[in-house]
Amino acid sequence: MAESEPTASAATSTTIVGWQRPWIAYLSSAPALIAVAVILAFPVLFAAWQSLFRIRLLEDEEPFVGLGNYVDVFSEAQFWSALGRTAVFVGGVIVLGLTLSVLFAFALNRVISGLRFNRGLAILPYIVSSVAAALMFRTLFDGDFGFPNQALEFFGFDGVPWLSNRVYAMIVVIIAQVWTDLPLALLFVLGGLQTIDKQLTEAAKVDGASGWRSALDISLPLIAPQLALATVWLSFKAVTSLGTVLALTGGGPADATQLLTLEMVRLGFDEFDTGTAMAMVIIIFLLNAALTLFYLRLQRKFGMKERSK
Repeated sequence: MAESEPTASAATSTTIVGWQRPWIAYLSSAPALIAVAVILAFPVLFAAWQSLFRIRLLEDEEPFVGLGNYVDVFSEAQFWSALGRTAVFVGGVIVLGLTLSVLFAFALNRVISGLRFNRGLAILPYIVSSVAAALMFRTLFDGDFGFPNQALEFFGFDGVPWLSNRVYAMIVVIIAQVWTDLPLALLFVLGGLQTIDKQLTEAAKVDGASGWRSALDISLPLIAPQLALATVWLSFKAVTSLGTVLALTGGGPADATQLLTLEMVRLGFDEFDTGTAMAMVIIIFLLNAALTLFYLRLQRKFGMKERSK
């Protein structure tokens, strides 16, 4: 017992020193923080700098225009149309992706045996490239040979023009995007469910609560942080989605799936307007940042309400 006292006092002393001199912790982690900041911040800062100039492939001069490129973007009707379609796309991905994540997570959480194997199966879509997944869904929803139309015709119904109809094309793109991004969102929610004390759900069962009532009143409020994280992930992937939409519909039919990212590609690679394309990059970056802050603020507000009950 006597030998443990110096050890405890030394630990306390070290802790006090750490609190009194926080710069030691910052200094020790500075190299890693600087490296991460440079890697993450440099592309954004470079794009922001280029967005202030009029840069076109066939022009030698690159005059400084300030916010002129942003004014050009916001004055185009195509931008606002693409923004509206992006809002529909992001909303559809979040609603469908979050719903499926919760349902599959609850199902997997009830499976005790083979949980690791089921986790491995659940994450398989994530390791498939977005372009490969898009080509797979393009074949699956083919108007002539796709499985859904074959099934409809087998039961005597007419086939659906999945990729040539404006509404159906957006639905197919949302489904394809959710399929590729669902695994990680599912693991977020599943990890949250597995941290819940089972005594809480067992006590609810003793009180006569059904499984649905227990999930709504106990499980979902307790995994609010994981749900917020899954929402941020699904939203981020949807706002920045390019490969899936480009390979699946190319923005068609009739610009029905022309999102902000495809507008960025059009400006940069079709019109060779690099400055305006870089302005689009910054707009998409700020949109993602604003949505992330909104989700986290909403989760924090919801968490405070739950704790006050």
